[in-house]
Amino acid sequence: MSFVRLIAVLSAVTFVAGSLAAASADNAYQYYFPPKLISRAATAVPAQGKGKVVVQVLLDERGNVAGTRIISSTNTGDEAAALDIARRSKYAPARRGPSEQKAKAQKGFYDFTLLFSAAGGVATQGPVDAAIVAINKSEYAAARDALAPYVQQNPGDGKAQALLGIAQYYLKDYTAAAAAFDQAGAAIPTSYKAVAADAYAHVTQANLAKNDGQGALVSAKRAVALAPAPALYNLLGGAEIAAGDFKAAVGDISRARDGAAAAKMAPSDRATIDVNLARAYANAGDAENAQKYVNEAKGLDSNADTTGVLGAVYLLQARAKAESKDYAGAAKLYEQAGAGLSGKNAATAYTNAAFQYLSIAHDQDPKTAAPTYDAALADVNRALAAQPKFAAALYAQGAVLANQGKKDEAISALKQADAAATAAGDSALASSVEKTLKQLQGGS
Repeated sequence: MSFVRLIAVLSAVTFVAGSLAAASADNAYQYYFPPKLISRAATAVPAQGKGKVVVQVLLDERGNVAGTRIISSTNTGDEAAALDIARRSKYAPARRGPSEQKAKAQKGFYDFTLLFSAAGGVATQGPVDAAIVAINKSEYAAARDALAPYVQQNPGDGKAQALLGIAQYYLKDYTAAAAAFDQAGAAIPTSYKAVAADAYAHVTQANLAKNDGQGALVSAKRAVALAPAPALYNLLGGAEIAAGDFKAAVGDISRARDGAAAAKMAPSDRATIDVNLARAYANAGDAENAQKYVNEAKGLDSNADTTGVLGAVYLLQARAKAESKDYAGAAKLYEQAGAGLSGKNAATAYTNAAFQYLSIAHDQDPKTAAPTYDAALADVNRALAAQPKFAAALYAQGAVLANQGKKDEAISALKQADAAATAAGDSALASSVEKTLKQLQGGS
């Protein structure tokens, strides 16, 4: 039987990056938990009529008042009463840490809003003020319920939007939180920027899970703008990989790597970042740097999962071998790539390996070619195991069987390849299969 030439060569595999692992939360974020009002003191200083006074109270690590100042006032006559109440009220201090349970007390500011009535009474009222009180008591649902109808009528109130974002965040509705923070813009309090950044990080992860690279990119950039931490640069790089901007991914994950080293993050977290940097380089076509950072990751954490990245590195090396017509070397590297990948990516790698063996067999005599065809068929079987009914693998299978003298089986495989390519909308491959099928049937 004469050698059956494949009309078209399978296009290079598109390496699909796996889910981007994030560095551990303990090292990635230090959340701020604001001071809380425990009890409000009664005023010993008479108020001077209706007005609203906002007092900023500086609290030490024990919750004691260390200083006060007026932030805003609509009636200067009420300021002395407001300061008196603020100074004698009881507070819990601010805290910062990776979680509410692990947070440590620190100095912080409490913004105390007091409303004085014409009759001399004092209260904290209004949706924004009520939300502040509720958030300070960790009553986030109450804060949300107070603010939601208000911001519908007052969407330009940045402070209210920021407070709503904070409430939604602690209620774990990250999409709603991010939407509110979008509206808040510059009004997000400095002490809550890490919270807003984490909300955007959660939205980014959700977008990546939905394969929405562009959506992930938008939310990741907002997260980094608020809190340029290593874990968030790492996440931004993952979004850039998903969006196909590999050069930008290399730059941002490199920033994450440098920041993680400077912050002395855990070796396992640094290894995760290295793996993602290797993935970015692999997607950018730089096998040397991809291998470099795979090795660095393994040096930091021997359990680092680099399998998929190594598969991409082998693919790059295999393509270079194939282009130089080192078909045997290319076949081995494609097989190594297939072993390190899964699904369609693995099937494509194994199919490319089979093509290399077919090229080798073309220059061999029939007796020498027999084991080469066997090797090609073995890779076809591996491809079909990874992705059943993979059109390109069925195409290669048909060519191998034809050259082994198994004409009927070859025709069957090629017909299956044609059907699979047509179903997948790959008209170029379907056309090539049909030409090969016609060539084979014409030789009967």
